[in-house]
Amino acid sequence: MELLKQSDTNAFDVLYNRYWKLLFIAAHTRLGDEDAAKDIVQNLLIEVWQKRNDLQINTSLSQFLFGAVKLKILQHFRSEAIKQSAIEKALERIGELSFVAENLSGYLDLEKIVSDEVEVMPVNMKRSFLLRTDSYSVKEIAENLNLAEQTVSNNITEALKRLKRRLKVEYPDRYLNCFILFAALFTKS
Repeated sequence: MELLKQSDTNAFDVLYNRYWKLLFIAAHTRLGDEDAAKDIVQNLLIEVWQKRNDLQINTSLSQFLFGAVKLKILQHFRSEAIKQSAIEKALERIGELSFVAENLSGYLDLEKIVSDEVEVMPVNMKRSFLLRTDSYSVKEIAENLNLAEQTVSNNITEALKRLKRRLKVEYPDRYLNCFILFAALFTKS
């Protein structure tokens, strides 16, 4: 205890030389990581020295230092667990973003194919198809375009056939999924 009350650097050297190796062995045994054990012990000894005038030690200096090392090790494990959790969450988020990017890319490709195919459709077929994608009913489309309901139905059916052929060529492996998506859009009344 008297060692801590001294203010000269020789007292710090004595404290360091007397306890560093014993504290290091205790920390290394619990951590299994030499570098982390060194850092913990060195930081602890420096912190104890810097706060020496404010410390209230009710045990021997040795017991105090070993107890402080245990506390620092627990803080280290808690910190590492938090870092690991943050890393896992970041990796999970990266995976989600990667999945979204892949799906977005596929969606944009699909959207371009549909857009290109719609552009080459005859005017009434294009209008019927676009209004249907906006959730208009066949009856509403017929009224809006001043066409017979059967003509609108035929236009939509032909538009879907064209898209189906194009998707089958562009996405042979995912054709069925793409077509189901489009069919779902058009089966609503």
